Amino acid sequence: MKAGLMRLFFWGLMGLFAGGSAWSVDNPLPVELDGSLVRYNGSFYAMSAQTNGQMLGSSNLQDWTSPVAVLPPEIGGPYDLAYRNGLFYLYAEGKGFAAGAEPLAPFSAIRKAGLSGEQMRLFQDKSGALFSVNRRLGSKKEGEIWLQRYASPWKTADRATELLDGRRGMWDSLDSADLGEPEILDYRGSYYLLYAANHPGPRTGLREIGVAMNENPRRFENPDKLADPVLARNVERLARTYAAVLPTAAYAPWKARYTTKRPDKNWAVPGSKLSGWRTGDGGFGFPAEVGEAQLFTCHTKWKENEIWVRREFDLPSGPLKMPLLQLRHEGAVQVFLNGKMVYESKEPSLSYSNFDISEAAAGAFKPDDNLLAVHAVAPKRADYRFLDFGLFDAGDEPVEPTVYGLDAPRIVTGPNGFEKWVAYRAWWNGQRGTGLDRVFFYNDEMVIDGPTTANTPGYHPPPAKPTFADSFASSGSAAWAERWSAAGGAWATTNGVMRQAETKGLARAYIKRPPAANYLFETSIRITSMEKGMRGAAGVVAWSDGKTDMLIGINPVTRTWEYHLEPGGGSPRRQSLPSAFQWSEAPKGIDAAAAPLHRLRITKNGAYFEVWLDEMLLTPGKPLITELHGAGVPGLFCSGAAAEFDGVVYTVGWDEHAEYITDWGSAADGTQPSGEWRHDKDDGLEQCRHSVPGLAFKGDLLDQYEFTVNLETEKLEEGKERLYGVFPVFANRDNYLKAVIDTRGRQLLVSGKLNGRDIGQIAKTLQRQIVHRHLFDDETAYRDIAAWVYQLRSQSVVSALDVRWLEGDFEHLRQEFFVPSDDMLIRYAKLDRGREPMLWDDGRFYDADEPKPYAQKPEIHNHIAIRPEIANNVGFGLYIPSSIVIDSRTGRYIRDYSPGEDLDNNEEIGSDTIDSDTMSRPQETVITVEVESSYFFRCIKLKDRVIIELNGQPMLTIKGEWPASQVGLLTEGQPCFFNGITLYHLPDE
Repeated sequence: MKAGLMRLFFWGLMGLFAGGSAWSVDNPLPVELDGSLVRYNGSFYAMSAQTNGQMLGSSNLQDWTSPVAVLPPEIGGPYDLAYRNGLFYLYAEGKGFAAGAEPLAPFSAIRKAGLSGEQMRLFQDKSGALFSVNRRLGSKKEGEIWLQRYASPWKTADRATELLDGRRGMWDSLDSADLGEPEILDYRGSYYLLYAANHPGPRTGLREIGVAMNENPRRFENPDKLADPVLARNVERLARTYAAVLPTAAYAPWKARYTTKRPDKNWAVPGSKLSGWRTGDGGFGFPAEVGEAQLFTCHTKWKENEIWVRREFDLPSGPLKMPLLQLRHEGAVQVFLNGKMVYESKEPSLSYSNFDISEAAAGAFKPDDNLLAVHAVAPKRADYRFLDFGLFDAGDEPVEPTVYGLDAPRIVTGPNGFEKWVAYRAWWNGQRGTGLDRVFFYNDEMVIDGPTTANTPGYHPPPAKPTFADSFASSGSAAWAERWSAAGGAWATTNGVMRQAETKGLARAYIKRPPAANYLFETSIRITSMEKGMRGAAGVVAWSDGKTDMLIGINPVTRTWEYHLEPGGGSPRRQSLPSAFQWSEAPKGIDAAAAPLHRLRITKNGAYFEVWLDEMLLTPGKPLITELHGAGVPGLFCSGAAAEFDGVVYTVGWDEHAEYITDWGSAADGTQPSGEWRHDKDDGLEQCRHSVPGLAFKGDLLDQYEFTVNLETEKLEEGKERLYGVFPVFANRDNYLKAVIDTRGRQLLVSGKLNGRDIGQIAKTLQRQIVHRHLFDDETAYRDIAAWVYQLRSQSVVSALDVRWLEGDFEHLRQEFFVPSDDMLIRYAKLDRGREPMLWDDGRFYDADEPKPYAQKPEIHNHIAIRPEIANNVGFGLYIPSSIVIDSRTGRYIRDYSPGEDLDNNEEIGSDTIDSDTMSRPQETVITVEVESSYFFRCIKLKDRVIIELNGQPMLTIKGEWPASQVGLLTEGQPCFFNGITLYHLPDE
């Protein structure tokens, strides 16, 4: 019976989501956006990258309006856009800035100003302080990231300071140390500085996006950079997914026959005579540089107008299930398989691109003696010539376009007020566009789910809608009566706003939604008049249970904000508004907005309230802590004032971390909490007992929601029964899902009930592969030993390394790299928490294999099986057997050196060999992790299924129509920290 139930309820995730556009953002977007992007009044605005001086608007980040001219067409970008104290500021690089009261209306004339740097991004932190991060050329004429403080949006303050630059030896300076297009985000007490690195554009293909993290935006340094890109091109992932039949030169040079003179008509047919054809290495092109950046995939010079290239191959494993052509070319191209044309294009593909040729190639493949032949024509008056091509088998996976040249990241809060999204420029199959992907935080670690395409497998839905939103598009009182209930005042919708015209007494309007205990509510406010005495206010009803209201309002005359309960709450408690806030502000010579809108947002998390005004936090340090734990509804209010309201957004849910995680306890059905729960100032909510199972529940009963939380144990203990996890669904004891980490079994275990029926336990392995780029540090290498250390998210058990070696001559690095030679040995080590990652000083080393040496091969990932042990870091190195120990005073030989041995005083490592780092370096290391001590759960409850992901990896989807539910936390024999917890409602379409 249980087996049958499992078949009924369990769906394989790849079968459910493969290629399904309903679950993926359709990247690239239908419009190409410039780097500017702001959220204002519940909508989004960005400058077009296709036409100078034109602005676009969107309500959902996917569908955009027709462009509206806001600047003269001769004022080109790149642009930056910001809203501050009633005005929009539009910066045009190298020209100055303009200002305007409305985003989709003409701005002022451009004003010259001494603004800082290029590729500028203006940023306001939660206190209201203004900064910009921007690119400047350093002493070596390479891009650096600088920070400039601003006194106002049009005036700098203090001197600019350098934050980041490119350093040879990391991923961000392979073909140039050119950092640029910075972006900065303040979230959960940390600042995240994003930047693009390596040569821009699609041809070199190395431009990607990195991130640095610091608690102070003015103190970023190079060591704050994460070791890997936070948003990387997708070709490495696809290369690990698809089976390579004929790799391109992106992996290694390949042999082919070619000619630049028109051949016989049967040149594309196997077995043709090849008189006059030459042999060369692909790819073919000229010049071998793009600007000053090396085109390292160009191996054979091609300067003529046309080229014909042949690659022969066999298929010993049988026919290809989903043949995929990978191609990069300048100008027109024709591709033939065994004499049959399978692809043709008159347009260039400036980056490597993937094309499904399964229909065109049907019946053309043979077991042996296949021929892939390509004819390319250089564009007229072309600056570049290039051709490289290969063949892959996608198997059962969808054919995805490649994504190269990632640039200009811009992070924005999504329509529902909770999600974070990043928009960026990139090249999809050689065509430039704008991508949009989700930003997650595994506690404080930024992770971007991208780049995605319409065909990327998995669950990558578009931005979530709020539970309730109102832009008051319809006029009249009846238009809003179905959505709002009023108490006092004179309320009506007119000219796209909700207007309350009465200046005397108290007027309130409540949204017509079921009460909730946790939610976000925001609106834009324009106070039009006030009763005499200056004690009026307008704002939001932060909570109402039908008897008592909590009111939070602002008074522009006294420059205060206030809160109190009504009735019976006594006089309002008033506090000063931030000094940076102005009701209306404008530079000299530009008219201020006559009646600007200001954005007031509150979040209710249990009994905790946070208050924001124009993205300035009015409750710094800690939230307003009340006794209002129960459910209620929000709304709008005026007291002694007339006001207009617009852009209302309401989403049920919460976002909490560290010491202000709250209201976890009993479930709605009466199930009681258990265990010993306590708060940690930094690590969040802890269940600290081994002997007692821990249970805690929270949340409003919702049909659909997304729930994310980071779980971490203090240390990894494998030998005992240790379980910890979450309830993705908990309606009652007859309707729930439980998902737990089993460290001893190294499995995710999911069990539960639906309508009282046991669904049977589902087990999924926790083994996963994480990918790191090459990381070289002078502290971990000697003259004759090259070593690489990779930091893991938490204590982990690592069972294997798969290494693909960097190959070729990298002029920017002034080094040529080779696959390690046979006289080098690979050894590895795992390092524990608290130990400095000095690989060769650790002393606990293991040979990767016996007998030695371990032969490494080009183009592929070389597998290194290692002894599974718990560690916080994993490293490996190349050891030259002829290394020696010498006297540091005299340089005299003492003995042969063995890695890991302790050196005595006055001893050091010497060598009569070459510097090994100039020879070999890993390009990519895939680390197989069996189990970890920290997991980021993402659980999505939809009406007919529940989806579970761990650390960004799809685990399973369970079909079933569970009733409206809460979520829960649990431990069984394993103390655990729960931190960075977010849940929000997913409304019906």
